[in-house]
Amino acid sequence: MKKEDGFPGQISFVLPEKIIGLIKGNPLISDLYLTDIGYYPQASHHFRERPTGSAQFILIYCIEGQGEIRLGETSHLVLADHYFIIPAGMTHAYHSDVQNPWSIYWIHFSGAKAGLFARQACQCLQIDRSKTSRISDRIDLFAEILRNLDRGFSIETLEYINLCLNYLLASFTHLSQFRLVKQAGENDPIAQSINFMLENLRKKLKLGDIARETGLSASHYSRLFLNRTGHPPIDYFIQLKIQRACRLLDNSGWTIADVSRETGFDDQFYFSRVFRKVMDMSPAEYRKRRV
Repeated sequence: MKKEDGFPGQISFVLPEKIIGLIKGNPLISDLYLTDIGYYPQASHHFRERPTGSAQFILIYCIEGQGEIRLGETSHLVLADHYFIIPAGMTHAYHSDVQNPWSIYWIHFSGAKAGLFARQACQCLQIDRSKTSRISDRIDLFAEILRNLDRGFSIETLEYINLCLNYLLASFTHLSQFRLVKQAGENDPIAQSINFMLENLRKKLKLGDIARETGLSASHYSRLFLNRTGHPPIDYFIQLKIQRACRLLDNSGWTIADVSRETGFDDQFYFSRVFRKVMDMSPAEYRKRRV
């Protein structure tokens, strides 16, 4: 079975030609703009083939699972925490792995500056996870664009999302500069450990795992963390998970089960209990509250 779209929890927008015409006529954003954007979680049987290529550059960012991209006769394996830019006009096909389907964010982008953001096209590039990698910040940028598009295609929205697009693409193409904001705290074990937590919100970390990143014993680290933040490290980690869950509930159309998995809870009912403990309401009640 092959599917181009239609995956549980997916979010996608394809801008109408009339709207793209407005963008092309706007000097603030006409040099770099998106035409399509989306998120496909656990996209089993995902497949797309374009024998004549796409009119736009395509960025595919895999955050989980794996897939394959074929350019002409050359195939590229795309693993989690890798991205790939397909040049405009190039014959290509891509698909999700059968056994380990990918979860991907993707963008079609165009404009006079588009090629400048695609100088690393045709190669699979890794974004390694570290204490300064800001993976969650990049995903939040995707969510911010998607959330704004969900409100329609006003001029202000089109300007804002395409100005954000510059920053989002730069988070891939100018990786060291994007990470610089986190590097100031590298020698601070508490800041260092919080960065580590943020980059691993989808995992089940134990106290020893976090302390190991700082080079301190678990007991010494735990005392320092409690004195600095007022919270034990694992409680703080859970709070970060729930904050991430709140942003997803606010900014996406994901199901509660999708949000649960994204924040490292395999059991949706356990996730709901933890969410209620932190937020004094269930995830469903939280989502209804913002409507």
